[in-house]
Amino acid sequence: MQMRHDMLTHGVNIVAAEHEGKKMGLAVAWATQVGTDRILVCVGKQSATRDLILESKAFGLSVLRADQIEVSRRFGTKSSREVDKFEGIAHHTAKTDSPLLDDCGAAFDCVVEAVYDQGEGKLIIGRIVSAEFRSKRYEPLLYREEEY
Repeated sequence: MQMRHDMLTHGVNIVAAEHEGKKMGLAVAWATQVGTDRILVCVGKQSATRDLILESKAFGLSVLRADQIEVSRRFGTKSSREVDKFEGIAHHTAKTDSPLLDDCGAAFDCVVEAVYDQGEGKLIIGRIVSAEFRSKRYEPLLYREEEY
């Protein structure tokens, strides 16, 4: 049986970085925990945020709740080169100075530990240096091939 790319659902997250006064972020559905203190994200080569992650050697990952489709669209439909996606969005920083959303299910502050080329993207493994849980239980925003 051949695997179709739309067979899996993925949680939607905002991955963000800050470096030398620039702050950028994007919505990703390709993120997963790879140990008790590691997160892996896949970011495409066209992403300005990816370049900022590599420059800063850190990233923040904010896990979106099911009621945050508009936040996902804000971070997922335009380039950080064109628009300040954080304008009007409450956020803060933790240990690495990477932006974390104030309003989300959970947030993780990570330092980049390893980077691997993977086709059109880079696999970036971050070690969690700070974690915040906004509520004990929440329903995550799920994405499946162009739909929530």
